[in-house]
Amino acid sequence: MKHRKVNFLVLFLAACTFLLVSCDKKTEEEVDILVGTYTFNSATFNDTVRMKIQGLDAVLLPDTSAALFVGEALLGAAPCDDSLNAAVELRSDGKTFYACLNEANEDQMGTWLINTERTILYLNISNPQPFQLTISSLNITANAFSGTVDNFPLPVDTSIDLGDDLPGGGVNYQVSSIDLRFTKVP
Repeated sequence: MKHRKVNFLVLFLAACTFLLVSCDKKTEEEVDILVGTYTFNSATFNDTVRMKIQGLDAVLLPDTSAALFVGEALLGAAPCDDSLNAAVELRSDGKTFYACLNEANEDQMGTWLINTERTILYLNISNPQPFQLTISSLNITANAFSGTVDNFPLPVDTSIDLGDDLPGGGVNYQVSSIDLRFTKVP
């Protein structure tokens, strides 16, 4: 009888250990809700931005669309045959890729990291040129994320590459606060 109790106790402890190890593995294998492929939906200026567009001085007011500038800056280097297929893929290993919907093309964009409070997403872009895009006031849902980039890089003159010298002196670079939204591809 004593032998049976010991055997039962050993089996019970083994089963509990197995269950605890199984629970730990499930926790480790959970994929972050942000992992997936996203299309860029919208961007809105939060500041007044002045820039030269096609040789004309333009004033872009708060609450107007910044999608043309943001889309080109974020996805312009995507290796897509059709630029309308360009998307961003956040992978579970912390890497970001330019993805091309309905195409086999892709290229590593950089890396991503989210803070512990899940309020800031850092996109460390290394291709085509290195910079960190910090998306704060992050709002994450099952099929989208949105937030604010307080220092989005923009040109002063769209006819000159970002970061190049301006003819009258200075650098073709300014920043603006922009609200962004991305939607997950099903």
